[in-house]
Amino acid sequence: MEELTYRRELEPYYKRILLLWGAFIVCLLFTTIITAWIGGTVGNRTVLIYVSSAMQNICVFILPALLTAYYITPQPAALLGLDRKPGWGQVLVVVGTLVLSMPAMNYLVHLNESIDLPDSALEQWFRSTEAAARAVTDELLASQSVWQLMVSVLVVGVLTGFGEELFFRGVQQRIFLLRGVNGHVAVWVTAVIFSALHFQFYGFFPRLLLGAFFGYLAWKGRSIWLPVVAHALNNSLAVVFGYMAANYPAFADIDSYGVPADGEFPVAAFVSMVATVVFLVLCWKKIVTR
Repeated sequence: MEELTYRRELEPYYKRILLLWGAFIVCLLFTTIITAWIGGTVGNRTVLIYVSSAMQNICVFILPALLTAYYITPQPAALLGLDRKPGWGQVLVVVGTLVLSMPAMNYLVHLNESIDLPDSALEQWFRSTEAAARAVTDELLASQSVWQLMVSVLVVGVLTGFGEELFFRGVQQRIFLLRGVNGHVAVWVTAVIFSALHFQFYGFFPRLLLGAFFGYLAWKGRSIWLPVVAHALNNSLAVVFGYMAANYPAFADIDSYGVPADGEFPVAAFVSMVATVVFLVLCWKKIVTR
């Protein structure tokens, strides 16, 4: 861990946590109020979705992360890992991992969505939030031109990837590591917080695994840009695949590749999982930065 100069008043661990999450709550309340006001003045629903998503990323994630990093140390870029550019070899490993893991991740999504909870108000709430989020996404992608698709990639893919990584891996995980928490514990605890904060139980486990992957990239690669690239690429591919499935019948089942028919062995998902693990084992040294 590189040497950083810390502001003495924020050296205690709990003050750093309180600052980060206090700023998060304040910015979340502000964004909720402003978004509600904008919703009453903007008639175009597509524009409203874009504006709301951009405001959430900038105000709720990026701003609290930057403020916290600045008040922890006069070297905020070093704390966040913004000052370290990833190499092309590292980026290629990230891209290869995400591509190889797609069938396995699709199957994990299927398994997560298939979890049958006891019939309760909690399960109904889980299902309703999932349905609402999916309805917004379907509505947005089904009516898009290619230009609108590019805006969606920039907002939902790139901006979301940058904002969430800056907050969770750039600050939250770094606070754990600076406290002396075991690196693996820091990665997985942050991943749990990351996945839980999306409030989508039926996507919790795939998002948890992605969060852990992003966390190891930030920890071992010592650069926030590696998880940003991974996160932005993952989200952008989801947007593009969703657009293709909504607009071209030939791609209607693109998100189901790797999910077998009932009773069949998930061959594609199994091959994908093995290939991903072997690829990471062989190429992980390219990620690790001394």
